[in-house]
Amino acid sequence: MEIFKRHLSFNYFYGFLFLLNLLVLSHFVSYRIVAKPMIMASLIGCYITNEKKQNNGFNLAMIAALFGDAFLLFEGIDFFKIGLICFLVMQVLYTYTFYQQYVPDAKKLGLTLITLSATAGGVIYTIQDKLGELTVPIIIYAIAIVLMATSAIMRNPRLKGYRTMIVGVMLFVISDAVLALKEFGSGTPMLSYIVMITYMIAQFLIVKSQLIDSPSAT
Repeated sequence: MEIFKRHLSFNYFYGFLFLLNLLVLSHFVSYRIVAKPMIMASLIGCYITNEKKQNNGFNLAMIAALFGDAFLLFEGIDFFKIGLICFLVMQVLYTYTFYQQYVPDAKKLGLTLITLSATAGGVIYTIQDKLGELTVPIIIYAIAIVLMATSAIMRNPRLKGYRTMIVGVMLFVISDAVLALKEFGSGTPMLSYIVMITYMIAQFLIVKSQLIDSPSAT
């Protein structure tokens, strides 16, 4: 695939970060405070060094995700709320970025919104009894991620990175859904690995897709 042919040095480095972050989930846990923020920091570096015509909204979205990763490393409801806000900002900015390549298709839009809304609603219904004061913030966040995923699916399907973006965004949806189940449902340790694997691949594919579809890409 084209995403793996470009920026080979970075791909290898990100592969190292991928394995490192899985390792520190259960071993050398204290190093997570360094390893996890490096996910978005490395992707930001890859984007700004390889993109000649940078999208400011996309840059800010990645920075928001970086802060979100950092705040979610700490225990406590207040840190969780701040992390949630950071990722909400990321969702909004991703949505704005993807909408710039929007192609109207009423049938596709309707089907996408119904499918994603039903999925988000199902997750919230499953954990609703444990949300407490976070009920409204979680619902708002769910709406934001539905709109973000929809805006990605509604991009021009002729773009080279279209399918890559779709896979990335769907993995992000899965990651957030599993995270919600982990935080407010099952405490199974395996869920942490699923969250991290899907999240790291998702962000990688989203950034790579943006680079592939850039007006300055050759």
